[in-house]
Amino acid sequence: MGQPAAKALPAELNGVQRSAVLLMFLNRDVAGSILENLKADEIRDIGLAMAEMDDVPSEVVERVVAEFVRDLHRTTLFPRTGRAFALGVLPTLVKEDRRGRVEASLRRSLSKDFEDYIATRSPQAVAAILSDEHPQTRAVGLLLMGTDNAAAVLKAMDDEERYDATIRMAKLRGVPGELADDVERSLRLALEDDGADRWSVEGIDRTAQVLGRLGTEINEGVLDRLSDDDDELADILRRRMVVFDDLADLDRRGVQAILKEIEKQDLLLALAGASPEMRDLFLRNLSSRAAADLEEELEIMGPTPKKALQTSQENIVEVAMRLAEEGTIYLPILGDG
Repeated sequence: MGQPAAKALPAELNGVQRSAVLLMFLNRDVAGSILENLKADEIRDIGLAMAEMDDVPSEVVERVVAEFVRDLHRTTLFPRTGRAFALGVLPTLVKEDRRGRVEASLRRSLSKDFEDYIATRSPQAVAAILSDEHPQTRAVGLLLMGTDNAAAVLKAMDDEERYDATIRMAKLRGVPGELADDVERSLRLALEDDGADRWSVEGIDRTAQVLGRLGTEINEGVLDRLSDDDDELADILRRRMVVFDDLADLDRRGVQAILKEIEKQDLLLALAGASPEMRDLFLRNLSSRAAADLEEELEIMGPTPKKALQTSQENIVEVAMRLAEEGTIYLPILGDG
């Protein structure tokens, strides 16, 4: 008695039939791994379904495989995007001795983490850090951080550094992976401190206060020379050599002399942003009526931009410094000049 003839495949395959088609065309090891997770009855049903199949058309195999991949994609915990899969999963599928190189290579080619990180930092801070690096390292760092970031950082460099970096970047054809990783790591470490973005501002304030304590004869020589190279910086330093709180050391005569020279609006805004001690210093040197009126205005003032408050304080300090230079008042913080 001969074997029963295989039946033609139905137009629509059920789950067991699809499993049979898939297992017939999978790698033996992979198919074996799948079967290990099935019950004996399920394996028997799949075997019976296989036995009924004759020649399976290629389009049927393609449809079954496509459906399997689609169903797997819907249920898998793997990342959904190709980029995420390549970065997060693909390296784990290669042997451990090659994994590190594969992961680093893919990260440098596909990941935007470093580019996004640099975008959160001040271009001036990044430029300042790169200026201390070897010129070739500087060029590599710029190429690693993305075009927009690199353009902003280049703009913050001086002409000579910008020109040198441009030439070196253009001549680069390949960078050893370990060097690229080292450059990225060192830049991250240097910028990790959240204060890095504010360093230049603190540097200006502290430098200005140091100059203020040198006395007029010395600091004016420094500032006059600086004006030739950077007039804007020199002006900022002049305005910040003495801060509003430094006026706390003025005597009664000094405060009253300043009050005669300043605008009422500047006094109002300056005191709105001042400490209680500084507010009291100026109010007690006004007449009772003027002090009461000013206190009333301070109470009903609405929100005021911090920049406006700071500008008014700087205006009062500028008046105080002028009066000190003229000899009208004595400003202890400036010394004897």
